[in-house]
Amino acid sequence: MRSRSEIAKQAGPVPIRPWITIAYDTHLYPFAEIISSDIFKVPHLHHLHRYAQNKILAQGGRRNLREQDNISLRNMLQRVPDDCTFYRLYHSFMLNVLARLVGRSLSYSSHPKMRVHLPGTDSVSSFHHDIIVTRRTDQINFWMPFTNVEGTATLWLESHYGGEDFSPVPLRYGQVLIFDGGYLGHGTVANASPATRISCDMRFSYKGARGRIDGVDLMNRIIRRIDAKGLAESNESGAPEEGVSI
Repeated sequence: MRSRSEIAKQAGPVPIRPWITIAYDTHLYPFAEIISSDIFKVPHLHHLHRYAQNKILAQGGRRNLREQDNISLRNMLQRVPDDCTFYRLYHSFMLNVLARLVGRSLSYSSHPKMRVHLPGTDSVSSFHHDIIVTRRTDQINFWMPFTNVEGTATLWLESHYGGEDFSPVPLRYGQVLIFDGGYLGHGTVANASPATRISCDMRFSYKGARGRIDGVDLMNRIIRRIDAKGLAESNESGAPEEGVSI
């Protein structure tokens, strides 16, 4: 298996910065509210673990939350139909926020990977580089939390390619993390926080992208446009199975 430093060297050209965040209006795109009311039917997503624990107790169980509980709740998110409110909102966001920001047609996953990380449960994603699996050098990563996240409840990134100095990226609901996940190491740790983290992630690229140069150009285009608009707090230092073009 290639080391992280070897993977970093193979990246070739790199963007201005390896990651950046964008902000959006949660009143226009109320993802958390939709997930709370339509899917889990609970008032507060960051307290989802409490409802899960109460359900276990109601069924006569006496145990701590575990990996299978993360998977069961995640599966509830993954099973929602394509015509549900969440997906209509998601596609609207990709078209009217992300594609408009980039200013070019994009290809992205029509079904993002949904994640649930309950307090007291182990990591839901070991540290990795997406290029090992996807072989797609043109793609950029998109990570959207539906709860405020920090510390052990959020995604951890390297500060630079091959750095292996992983640290958490705090985000609030209403922010999206855009990063060069093919070559920038990332993952999660055991959730020792008191809050549940719910998020989705996917990869996107220019429509018709051909390789690494396009991926770097896409990342740089986003960084420059966000910087120009003052929309970001940024770090200075795979192909989807199903896709959509916009």
